Amino acid sequence: MDIFELGAQLAIARRHRRLSQRQLAAKAEVSVEWLSRFERGDSFEPSMHRVMRCLNALGLDLRLSSYNSGRGSIDDLMAQDDEAAMDPVLKAALGGG
Repeated sequence: MDIFELGAQLAIARRHRRLSQRQLAAKAEVSVEWLSRFERGDSFEPSMHRVMRCLNALGLDLRLSSYNSGRGSIDDLMAQDDEAAMDPVLKAALGGG
């Protein structure tokens, strides 16, 4: 998810909680103008402090995940090794069976 999608998701969460932009802005102590721009994706360098205040006011948190350019995690690799160990054709090809 990029920062533009985060603004759109924040707008969905705000509407789901039946809050107006004015109500959320007051609760998060941000300007209505800033909130409106952020939700529309017009804020190119949004303040993370403001974003976090809005999320907190909605009872949400932000979870980050790393970008790994398509490479598997260690857990993925271990699972692949386990699957390969159980494959009789691969086992025979590797001289183990």
